Amino acid sequence: DIWRAAAYGNVDAMKRMIDADEGCVNAPDGSGFRALQWAALNNRVAAATLLLERGSSINAGDNDGQTALHWACVRGSLPCAELLLRKGAELNAADSRGYVPLHVAAQYGHTGMIYHFKMRWNIDVDVTDHDGRTALHWAAYKGFPDPVKLLVCMDADVYRADKEGCTALHWAAIKGKSEAAHLIVRAGGLNAMTAVDVDGNTAEALALEKGHHLLANFLAKEQRALLRRDNFWTQKGLAVACLGLIVGLMLMFSHYVIFAEGVATMDVTLSFWSLVSLASASCGLYYMKRVSQADPGVVTASILSSIRRGARPSSAAHDVDERLNHAELWAGNWNQLCVTCKFVKPFGTKHCAVRDKCVARFDHYCPWMGNTIGKRNHRDFVIFLILESLAMAIAFCVAIARFNEESPTERFRSTGGIACFAVFDALTLLPVALLTVAQLSQAARNITTNELSNVHRYAYLKSAEGRFANPFDRGSFARNLRAFFLVGKKEPL
Repeated sequence: DIWRAAAYGNVDAMKRMIDADEGCVNAPDGSGFRALQWAALNNRVAAATLLLERGSSINAGDNDGQTALHWACVRGSLPCAELLLRKGAELNAADSRGYVPLHVAAQYGHTGMIYHFKMRWNIDVDVTDHDGRTALHWAAYKGFPDPVKLLVCMDADVYRADKEGCTALHWAAIKGKSEAAHLIVRAGGLNAMTAVDVDGNTAEALALEKGHHLLANFLAKEQRALLRRDNFWTQKGLAVACLGLIVGLMLMFSHYVIFAEGVATMDVTLSFWSLVSLASASCGLYYMKRVSQADPGVVTASILSSIRRGARPSSAAHDVDERLNHAELWAGNWNQLCVTCKFVKPFGTKHCAVRDKCVARFDHYCPWMGNTIGKRNHRDFVIFLILESLAMAIAFCVAIARFNEESPTERFRSTGGIACFAVFDALTLLPVALLTVAQLSQAARNITTNELSNVHRYAYLKSAEGRFANPFDRGSFARNLRAFFLVGKKEPL
């Protein structure tokens, strides 16, 4: 029959049937489904083209009011959907429940279809069904992270409530969809987590009620973290402790080692190295200040100009959101989207959850500096580590030399202070030295801590054969280190 032939794309059989009975192109089968719907469902472009040429009604619905375009969205049949749209299919045609094709695409997790509808046909992403639910509600309910991410970046309203007062986060919590909930929290922040439905329930309360304890704990933890985020001691508390540690070591070194009671006065050699140690530590404090106060390389809306240069052209007939008109998205690489900053992240850029900004060449967030380590302050951070490691290593050697010196009086008290400093200095030096070596090793390969930790996740760090390949490597350790210390900071983001 015509419906089976359309479903399987048997164009020759369809032609014979249509020649015999032209009315069959619009005739429903026993379930009320038309041939064009079957062709659209299975992405039979040739069959759909033939049906349209022979007079098939493009916006005819089945018993539920769903058109061929709705059916194309069920399986993500994008070529057939584009054909239907060019032939006049209504993008905002609603079925008996108020679902437009965008809702169906979100319900089945077809991110590419959603992207196409927005970029080519400028669909309203906040259109609602009869229950007041948007595509974001449905994507969150079904737990599809990529559609959630894309819709948020398309400025879908994360705070919009349906007839029951439920936002997208409420529905993610009800169904226990942790990844979708995490994305919505990043986009909506505290307001999304404190929103209540008609019964006064927050998303956390609903997750707990439905037995999704891990998700409820996550939401509670995130809410507490957001409430504390702007607190000075939360952001800079460990940086103050780090400053106190360095100054404390310098004072201990001066009191217990350089001017130790009961120990002979330092000779010229030890005095020189003591001054070198203190000078190195002091310079390290200067670089610590630079690292702590510097812009780590925050990527803002100004990056949009470079995004546009890499964009695939879109139809000028529509008001296209240029932030998302990007080659990475046309290729379906949804991982490059940042749901908080709402643009496509350049390679090597990552959103810092603590600073709440995207940072170029993100390395890590360092609580001891109270700042993110990125492109603009990574070099200064490594210099700080080198200077402090050098200062502590020299101080340790001087302390050992002083410990072995002959002491005319008060030997136990003076050497006890030296020994105490040496142990404290060594315990501090060991992790700092290991971190310094690790950072220098990564700089020599031009790779960040974040990339090294997530090499399995980042497609740009893999060759066509699936092996590790670093696109930022300049070919040798020497060239990488030269670029890191002399050139890198001056390069544009």
